[in-house]
Amino acid sequence: MGRMDFPSLPHIPRNPCPQNTVQKASGGQAGLAYHAGIIPFSAIQMKKKNLTRRHFIQTSALTLPWLVQGCASFNICRRDGAFVRVSDGRFRLHGQPHAYVGANAWYGAYLSDPGLSGGRARWVRELDRLQALGVKNIRLLAGSETSALRGAIPRGITRSPHEYDENLLRGLDFCLAEMARRDMRAVLFLSNFWQWSGGFAQYVRWATGAPIPDPDQPQMARGDWSAFMKFSASFYQQPEAVALYQEYIGAIIHRVNTVNGREYRKDTSIMTWELANEPRPGASEKDMQQSVPVFCHWVDRMARFIHAEDENHLVCTGSEGMWGCFQKPDVFIKAHQSPAIDYVTVHVWLKNWGWLEQIQLGPAFEGAAAMARNHVEEHDKLAANVLHKPLVLEEFGLPRDGGSLTPGSPTTARDEYYRRMFQQVVQSCKAGSALQAANFWAWGGEGNACAPAYSFQAFLGDPPCEPQDLNSVLAGDSGTLQAIQQANAALDFLRG
Repeated sequence: MGRMDFPSLPHIPRNPCPQNTVQKASGGQAGLAYHAGIIPFSAIQMKKKNLTRRHFIQTSALTLPWLVQGCASFNICRRDGAFVRVSDGRFRLHGQPHAYVGANAWYGAYLSDPGLSGGRARWVRELDRLQALGVKNIRLLAGSETSALRGAIPRGITRSPHEYDENLLRGLDFCLAEMARRDMRAVLFLSNFWQWSGGFAQYVRWATGAPIPDPDQPQMARGDWSAFMKFSASFYQQPEAVALYQEYIGAIIHRVNTVNGREYRKDTSIMTWELANEPRPGASEKDMQQSVPVFCHWVDRMARFIHAEDENHLVCTGSEGMWGCFQKPDVFIKAHQSPAIDYVTVHVWLKNWGWLEQIQLGPAFEGAAAMARNHVEEHDKLAANVLHKPLVLEEFGLPRDGGSLTPGSPTTARDEYYRRMFQQVVQSCKAGSALQAANFWAWGGEGNACAPAYSFQAFLGDPPCEPQDLNSVLAGDSGTLQAIQQANAALDFLRG
């Protein structure tokens, strides 16, 4: 996630910034340290600001049996049932193949904040609309960090080290409880490589006190992206920053939902814990020899930690795919070969990657659509033949015809693009290949770009610091809705 409309720049992240603000909780820099192994959450739960190395133990022995059994992922070896599993490179639910066309709706916890008038009622309406389209999977933000950056959400779930915004967590509770009522599943991303939700850079800021290079200064999306990316990637090498992140993961895994009383780690409405939105090893290829091993170690260690605390849910990285791995297949493979990573993801952005300049049907569209198909196919082959894991097309989207931001304006090119990408998922499922699912970016529903900031009407699939209605699918976009509904009907037909 994170596609501003500046294709000449290196992969620009999304910049949602709801205009409500929250006073930063008091707290200082983290005083956490960690051992190179997994930090058990039982240790994290102790007096957090006074933790030392003696509280942390390595748990390599916990993971050894999985390696001995030769599982491609941890989850493959666990029982089937009401939780989504991975078996033989396929998703399974209740022992049957599980494929889906789902949505991205990052803002669910914010919209469902109990303090936001009208928000929860709207979330219920949005879920009903999605359910009518056959959508059974939604990717949600489940971790954000309060940041002062210009393009960041000013209010994060983690307000400051060790202090969390209970209203936003109750908002997430409500999201999951309502999804459970509809037998939907959530993919929950736990932080962000990019600045728009605080993310890794904010953890580094808390741990070190160093200023974050703001990629949105002096002008939105026109700052020093290379400096920001380098700062964000330094997260993996900052023990205190990683410990703060891990502390939050432990807290959310063991959280008890205030709406239905379910502990998150036992909640069937959750499909996946996603390490972050679009984590990258580093900022440039010149640092690859050092950054890639560090990144892969972090991926493996965090995924093992989650599995040690929660045996019911899947774990994935949230990676863009090769685009976020220096566009190198071997880096992509290394980043996802850990048996603690259950499946792999790929994101595709025609406009933002410079593959399509004008949003309209024609020869240029055909060329860009072919590039997108080939890009996903390349990931499908690596997932199936090398990693032996399922693949999800987790983000893709397109503006309205001509780049219009006007609700109700034509979506002809977007609709055709959606149909082709969904068809690729259906064909893969028929062929028994790795690509099993897709989540379009993004659901906007009844959102209104002209609504007052941080009102319940204001939330769209596009983050508020992007042009609104850029990639959002609105409730009145009949052609796009038809493409989504038809794709889910085709997958239902395959299931019999």
